Parts: sequence; C-alpha cells; structure tokens
Amino acid sequence: MAFGGVRGAAALRAKADAWPDRGRRWASVPRPRNRRLATARPSACPEVDCVRGLLPSRVVAAAERRARAIGLGADRVLICADAMTEDAYLTVLAASLGTSYEPLDRISRADCPLDDDQLIQAAAAGLLPLREAGEIVWIIAPRRLTARRLASHPPRWLQPFRLTSSERLLRFVAQHTQKALGRRAADGLRRSRPLFSNAPQRHGAKQIAVLGFVLLAVTILCLLSAPAIEVLATLLCTVFLGAAGLRLLSVAFARRTPPSSTRSVDRELPIYTIICALYREANVVDGLVAAIRSLDYPVLWRKRQSPRQYACGVCAIIPDYPPEKLDVKLVLEADDHDTRRALARLELGQPFEIITAPLNGPRTKPKALNVALPFARGSFTVVYDAEDVPEPDQLRRAVDTFMVADEGLACVQAALTVDNTTDSWLARMFTAAYAG
Repeated sequence: MAFGGVRGAAALRAKADAWPDRGRRWASVPRPRNRRLATARPSACPEVDCVRGLLPSRVVAAAERRARAIGLGADRVLICADAMTEDAYLTVLAASLGTSYEPLDRISRADCPLDDDQLIQAAAAGLLPLREAGEIVWIIAPRRLTARRLASHPPRWLQPFRLTSSERLLRFVAQHTQKALGRRAADGLRRSRPLFSNAPQRHGAKQIAVLGFVLLAVTILCLLSAPAIEVLATLLCTVFLGAAGLRLLSVAFARRTPPSSTRSVDRELPIYTIICALYREANVVDGLVAAIRSLDYPVLWRKRQSPRQYACGVCAIIPDYPPEKLDVKLVLEADDHDTRRALARLELGQPFEIITAPLNGPRTKPKALNVALPFARGSFTVVYDAEDVPEPDQLRRAVDTFMVADEGLACVQAALTVDNTTDSWLARMFTAAYAG
C-alpha cells in the first residue's frame, strides 16, 4: 500500500475496523497451545520498523535489501521509490520516538536564535535550534543513516527534539535568509579571498591606476612614429607567443592520472550533488531531468533483478532511475515562471530540489551556483548546463578517478561532445574553439 500521508493509512485501518468480520479475522491469529511465540529479533534496518504495519512486507523487505546493497537507510529507499512521502514517513517515525513532526510553516524568524549565516549552515547540517517557551527545541532533518541512529539510540542530549524534512528545512532557511544568501553568493569570495576573485573593485586606487595607464598608452601611441609602433607590436607578439609556448610546454609535462581499473561498489559510493543553474530553459529541462534519472549512480535497481523477482512484484516499488545517492539542486530565477511550470509538470520528487535565487546581486550563473552550494549534501559536486546529456557512468568514473589520484587533484573536467555543430556558424566556431 503506497500512501501520501498517515491520515490515509489511518482511514483505511478505521474502515477495516468498521467491518466486524474482516476486522476480527485479520486482527486475531490462533495461537497453538504447544508452541511459544517467537521473540522479536533485532532489526537490521530499525528505521523502517515504524512503518512495517503500514506497508506490504515484501515492499519493506525489498527496501531493506536495497539499503544494504548501497549503504544507505531503508527509509531513503522507500521515499525515493515513492512508496511513501518523506512527510508521512517522518510523521510515523516521530510518533514512534515519542515526539512530533514539525512542518515549519508557522515558525517565525524570531523563534530561531541563530543569525543568517549560522542559519544557512544549519540547513547544511540538518539541525536547527528553535526557542519555544523559554527552552531550546532541536529540529532534525534526517539524512543518510540519521533515521537509523534515532530509531536505535535516540539522543538524550538533543531532548526535546522534533523531526522535519530536508525540503522543508531548506525552504525555511531560504525564505528567511534571502539577503544573506544573495550577499554570500555574489560577494563571498571577493570578501574572503580577494586574490582568487575576479569581481571588479568598487572603490580604491586600482581603478585610478588602470585609467591612468590607458590614457598613457593612448598618448604614447599618438606620439610614436610608424616604425616605433611596428617595433612595439613585434615585442607584444613575442610576449603572446611566449605565453602560448608556455601553455604547450605545461601540457607536455602535465601529470596524468591513470584510469581506474576497478569499479567502485555501490555501497562505497558517496553522495553526489548535482547543481544546475536554469534560466528560460523550459524547452530542454525534460531532457536534462531524463539524463539525470538515467545516471548509473548507484547501479540501476532493475539490472540486478532476475525476471522471476521482477515478475513477483518485489521491485515494483523501485523506479527506472536510481536516485538514492544523488542530491540534485535546480536553481531558478524568481521571474522564470515558464521553467518552473515545466518542472512542475515533470513531478520531480526525490532527489530533486528547486531553489530560487535571491533578487539582490547580479543575475549570473556563478551567483546561482553559489546560492545552491551551501545546501549541497554530497561529498562531490558536479555542475550541469540545461543542454547537457551526461553519460550514465560519468559520476562513477569521476569518483574512481578521485580515488586513484593523490590530494593534488581537485577538479575533473569531462570531455564535451558538441552535437549541434551543423546548426549555425556560431555552433561551428564553438566546436572549433573547444577542440583547440
């Protein structure tokens, strides 16, 4: 039984109880007098013990097998497989832990004692403190194996605590930190590491020096004779060719990471964050979403199932895409209503999350990517454009490359295959430039 909330399950149970014959028939089981009742064994996935009475046993068993294979909680498998919503699961889990589910809809900014920068970090950590009746209540957004730890050993130092979903926590933080998010995304690097930033300086002597240099160069060119200008042009060409030769020389002596001969097992794969900055991409987002859903990270569930297992419906809860270890952030502009409607028609669900870029600051792709970066939950991050169609094994190959390389490797660039070279002269120029 797949349901969208606890109320639906409660309604079905109440309806069954209203049938006297059927309700008593399923509620009572004859106990043999000469046989003892089996004692409950410790569950390997205690995070789903709270929903065993709400879902078919074969569905829960399939989720547990999948969880053991990929190294995540069975709750994540059930949620990503659309067997139940995250809100419904957390509501049941909270009730089993003696607490409640907090949707954060009626929580004001004044109830949180953190400043804006700390609030953004709280969203990344999945832990939010709230002030209620003079005491601190901790809001937990379970991730990875957090639900398993809560179900097996509830933390005493976090009492009292409540549960919420990662989506609702992100929405709460993004709603109340718009200015801080925009400021960090646009000016964070310039203020923290100005030497690494290409942002223009607003004030200072640098602009005056650049303007003076330009005026001096123009004056000299006006006063010099033609032979002197030719000599100067020759010197500049020599400098340019020297720089080009240095680039070619660096390629000859570049360190190359050998390709990995082993394929990482699904259980060892880390969470991978995908960030896509979209603006007026309503006509291509369906292809981007389809490509992300086709990523072999971890391996597609149905590839491991025999025809007999699939026929009996054990893996009917698992969709055609493997989203459990993906964390997809789609960043939209506030006025891009067409792209937002196109994504709504796709009914994304897990693991997709839509983030709205703040209005303050420039409307650029780097800013949009920086807005999503504080909310990334993965150990690795990849950036895709709306037109990108990555190979299904691209993320797995990237992880394998990082694993065999030393700490000097910080970024991997995938080879780009341009498939619209014949569309226009601009596409042909772009293909030639990238090939060079």
